[in-house]
Amino acid sequence: MEVLYTILVGILTGFSAGMFGIGGALLSTPLLHELVGLPDLTALATPLPATLPAALSGSIIYFRERLLRTEILKWVLISGLPCNILGAWLVKSVSGSMMMILTGIFILYAAVLFLSRSMKGKRSGGGESTSKRKEEPEVFSPLLLLTIGGVAGFLSGFLAIGGGMVMVPAFVGLLRLPTKQALATSLVCVAAFSIPGMITHHLNGFIDWKVAGILCATVFPMSALGARATTKLRSETVELSFGVGMLIFAILFILKNL
Repeated sequence: MEVLYTILVGILTGFSAGMFGIGGALLSTPLLHELVGLPDLTALATPLPATLPAALSGSIIYFRERLLRTEILKWVLISGLPCNILGAWLVKSVSGSMMMILTGIFILYAAVLFLSRSMKGKRSGGGESTSKRKEEPEVFSPLLLLTIGGVAGFLSGFLAIGGGMVMVPAFVGLLRLPTKQALATSLVCVAAFSIPGMITHHLNGFIDWKVAGILCATVFPMSALGARATTKLRSETVELSFGVGMLIFAILFILKNL
């Protein structure tokens, strides 16, 4: 039964990773904890090996659709990768129950963020096709990109969440990227962040490789499907569907772990 639950977790997280550019660990950690019964810190770290194939699968679709902003990637990764390692090592200093509550708070934050963006899109009268947002924004400040990368990298390692929940709103809110470009660019960074985070958490002894292997086999095709769905849907539809689901899930998960 645990194998079936793990496959279900892989399907859900793989699709969400490709669709929302977040890596999927934000959703898989509480699901592995509740459905599969993994201990707190093991549930936190075990999705990381599957984050890489999920992110790469979705990124291929986004690359073909010309949605990646490669000029942003290098600056985000320069600061994000070392901060990722630091965050992963600091996990040992925090209790497992506290990590579960922090994960729940991040899910709640993600839900409110995407619901807010969906409502703003409706009030403005449409999606990106009718917006006044520029397709090619001005040259970005390297310091701003380094800051985004550092914060996202640290939280990616510390909470094993991929970092997309920091990068997507930052890319949209601070850099004024269209939502789909933000999702695509975030997903490539998530793939890169997963490597040092995975190595560090493995050395800490927090990864269940049997469960991780099942997730890896499941998330790759589902991430591609999620990314393809995003390229076909209106941005407001993507944001609203994600926000509603995560809001319900976050409230229940936080209440259970308090």
